[in-house]
Amino acid sequence: MVPNDADEARASEVQNSTDHAPDSWGDPLPDHQRVFTNRNLRMESIAAIGFDMDHTLALYDSAEFEQLCFGMAVDLLLAQGYPELVREVAYDRESVVRGLVVDKRLGNILKIDAYGYVARVRHGGRLLHRDERRTAYKRGRIRLGASRYRVVDTLFDLPEGSLYTELIALKDRHPELITASYRQLFDDIREAIDTIHRDGSLKSRIMADIPRYFVRDESLETTLRRLKEEDKKLFLLTNSEPEYTAAVMSHILDSPQGEWTGIFDLVICTSQKPAFFLTKGKGRPLPRKGLPGLDNTDGICFTGGDAFFLESKLGVLGDAILYFGDHTYGDILRSKKSVGWRTAMIVPEVEREIKGAARVGDAIRELREIEDSLEDLSRERDLAADGRATPATIEALEQYYQASLGRRSVLQRRIAAVTNPFWGSLFREGRAASRFGAQIRDVACVYTSRVSNFGHYPVEKFFVSAREKLPHE
Repeated sequence: MVPNDADEARASEVQNSTDHAPDSWGDPLPDHQRVFTNRNLRMESIAAIGFDMDHTLALYDSAEFEQLCFGMAVDLLLAQGYPELVREVAYDRESVVRGLVVDKRLGNILKIDAYGYVARVRHGGRLLHRDERRTAYKRGRIRLGASRYRVVDTLFDLPEGSLYTELIALKDRHPELITASYRQLFDDIREAIDTIHRDGSLKSRIMADIPRYFVRDESLETTLRRLKEEDKKLFLLTNSEPEYTAAVMSHILDSPQGEWTGIFDLVICTSQKPAFFLTKGKGRPLPRKGLPGLDNTDGICFTGGDAFFLESKLGVLGDAILYFGDHTYGDILRSKKSVGWRTAMIVPEVEREIKGAARVGDAIRELREIEDSLEDLSRERDLAADGRATPATIEALEQYYQASLGRRSVLQRRIAAVTNPFWGSLFREGRAASRFGAQIRDVACVYTSRVSNFGHYPVEKFFVSAREKLPHE
């Protein structure tokens, strides 16, 4: 059913009251626990809710997990003949964030805005100044379709990007020892990371000490069971193998011997997303008593298949399905574009940014006021330059304009201090959205930092997007 204007008006009032007023437990809902809406989502029209596992239901301890990936990749590079010097590099969690772009030709990592313009460039250990950026990228924009570039799209990509940054710096200091080109260096790192995921060595290390690599969300199981009690069909759709899925899900839901499967109406492992949404595949049932932690006595556990196989098993189609994932392409874009599912993106970074912004909220508000006033001042200066003001007025306007610019710089530095020291906000670049921020806006119906945040809202909540404003409004 398509909502009319009256529906949306009423829903908007409810949205404002439930997001900012006390929640059903009587406590104010902190901003970092909110669900943010890009497109209206009426939960009463959703019959089935699905979840990715890695970085969605299962929240990794990023410091431990990324350090493990980084170290294992270094070991592989050394085994391939890279000099022992490589062992000296250290993982820097701040060096790379999602949404960045690797330039394999020049050995740079770029941050671009929503329109493809290069805003920041890091080469090895340093950020390039404006003249260097303009020399390297004369057009100001880049085309991501070229083989020259690779996007850091997922949380799994962060160790790869950090290692590349460190080895670029090492290569520039010791070109006689690291002779590989910038492109070959990246390709070798990419292959090393792919290998530890592909050959099972990474997951074996994790399964040997699961509590070390995951953050338990004590509200997750309560949230899932609440959705199920309200007659929502729940399913798990993951690329992970059954053995790994069983171990991780048993840990995060504290359910020994596969009891966690009772929460779900369907479990699909080794799904091979995004191909799962694009090509035909045959779903294969798991053995009924074959796997510790993944008992299939109810006949709901499968490997492979495709979106149509899943829909036929659930008896639910298209936009009556809401899917949670962390990958902009493999989870969110493809499920939305190819099969018409509604989408909820899990973005853990939202929590950090919101908490950081809260510490400088006064500076953010003042900056917005100054930027608005600068637009008015600019128009007044243009009018004054046409001879419509006295020299004294022109001088006063100019002094005020320059003072406003100075204050803006002070505020910008204060705000930047609570964001990433190299890349600033993950979601913005100046007054524009970053590439990553624009992706979330364009492909996700709603987004939030973790699945359990949905537990703060009524199950049949109508999530309403803010009215989009055009510049003239």
